[in-house]
Amino acid sequence: MIFLFKKIYYSIFNKNYNFTKTLINQYYTSKKKTGLAFSSIGSGTKYIQNEEFFHLTKKYNIFFIRDITRSWLNNVDIKLIKKNLNKRKIDFTIGYSMGGFNAIIFSTLHKVKKVIAFSPQFSIHPKISKDKTFLNYASRIKEWKYPQLKFSENTDYFLIFGDNSLEKYHGSLVPKKKNIKIIYIKNSDHEVIKKLKRAEKMYKIITKFLR
Repeated sequence: MIFLFKKIYYSIFNKNYNFTKTLINQYYTSKKKTGLAFSSIGSGTKYIQNEEFFHLTKKYNIFFIRDITRSWLNNVDIKLIKKNLNKRKIDFTIGYSMGGFNAIIFSTLHKVKKVIAFSPQFSIHPKISKDKTFLNYASRIKEWKYPQLKFSENTDYFLIFGDNSLEKYHGSLVPKKKNIKIIYIKNSDHEVIKKLKRAEKMYKIITKFLR
C-alpha cells in the first residue's frame, strides 16, 4: 500500500532532472589496471553524486559512472558506458550500496575480472525485497531491467556487509558460489564503508582483493 501511494505521488509530482541520466568521468593515465567506480545515491536527488573511491586514481585508470536518477542501473545507458570504454579490458568494478548493486550487475553485461561491493542491496523491488528502506527510489523506476542481483560465472566477487539484520538479510539472498566471497563487519550497519574509512582499512581491503 505504501509503495502504491508513493508510485501515485511520483507520477503526479515527477522529479524533473536537469542532467543526463548517465554521467561518465574518465581518469585514464595509462596505468596497468582499469576499473569502473559506480556511484551510490549520495546526498539525495537534489545533488549529483560525488566521484566515489577517487583515491583509486592513484593506482588505477578509473571511469566514474554516476546513476543520476538513482535507478539501480535501470535508467543507466549501458551502450554509452561501453562506447566510452572503447574495448578496454576492465579489471574491476567497485561501488557502495546502489553503486555496489550497479557494479555487480554491470559484470553480467560486460567482461569484468573482479567486483568489490560494499553493502549492495540484493534488490529494492517491492515484490522481491522485504527491505523497505529505498521505496522512495523504487517508486520512481518505470521499467525494471534489473530487479535483483545477478552474477557472472567468469567474475570473482567480494561483498562486504555490516552485521545488522538488514545487511544480513541482503547478504543471505546472494547465491552461495565459489566465485562469490562475503564478509560481515562486526558492529556495523549499512554505513560500513564509513567505519572502514575511519579505521583506515577500506583501501587496504580493496588493494588486497585486486592484487
